[in-house]
Amino acid sequence: MSNIDLASKEWCDLVFEGRYKNYGAYALRAKASARRFYSIMWVLIGIAVLVVAILVKSAVSSVIEQNRDITVEMETSLSELKKEEPKKEEKKVEIKQEYKPKEIQKVAVKASIAFTVPDIVDQVDETKALKTQDEVMRRNIAIASQDYIGDSEDGINIDDLKDNQMAGGDEVPPAEEEIHEVVEQDAEFPGGQAALLKYIRENVKYPAIALEQDLQGMVILRFVVERDGSVGDVQIKKSLSAECDREAIRVVKSLPRFIPAKQSGRPVRKWFTVPVRFIIQ
Repeated sequence: MSNIDLASKEWCDLVFEGRYKNYGAYALRAKASARRFYSIMWVLIGIAVLVVAILVKSAVSSVIEQNRDITVEMETSLSELKKEEPKKEEKKVEIKQEYKPKEIQKVAVKASIAFTVPDIVDQVDETKALKTQDEVMRRNIAIASQDYIGDSEDGINIDDLKDNQMAGGDEVPPAEEEIHEVVEQDAEFPGGQAALLKYIRENVKYPAIALEQDLQGMVILRFVVERDGSVGDVQIKKSLSAECDREAIRVVKSLPRFIPAKQSGRPVRKWFTVPVRFIIQ
């Protein structure tokens, strides 16, 4: 009797043998074990969910606490930083520069008469009267902004005086000679333009870096042909590269003397333009 399971279906069928089983008592007894099984399962699931919820809450609380500790530590570190000490203003020591008066050079100045614009007025200022034709035509008198008696016929115009010059001397300052763009007779290379280009072509040394970069093209230069035919100031008008530009300038400066340009039968300084081609053959 002790081995009988009162909750088993066999015991339930034995109890209700020969009885009407459609009433609720049989059904309740027959399904009692299944209900107990499902009840236990739901209880275990509920306990598992509760345990997981507790663990998740604990983990989230731990992360929040760690972040709070980091924030507090950062705030503490920032608060402990030393404030930058204000920079001490350095006293500026004024260096007294000794004033050196500009040296004034006395130079010879031509006699000049002021150019007067005709003006219709009621009363004429005799000091500003128009000059006569004879006064204007005198070769040793220049037209300027003021009248000046003159120091030398070879002097400069009084309006051309520089800041460090004044009239009243006997020295004639050298005049800067003009570099002409257009002249009656142009400067010429011995043998002509073909000989000039041939000289440049034979003397150009292709820069190594330009060869490595497969760089080709043309540098256009202009230079001054001096009165004695020598090459003066050299300027780059169209650049190719720094290395090619330097090589082009070197070749142009090595040119032999030109036949100088002439204006009114006398040699003058003249600008001359030439191309220097860099072609890999």
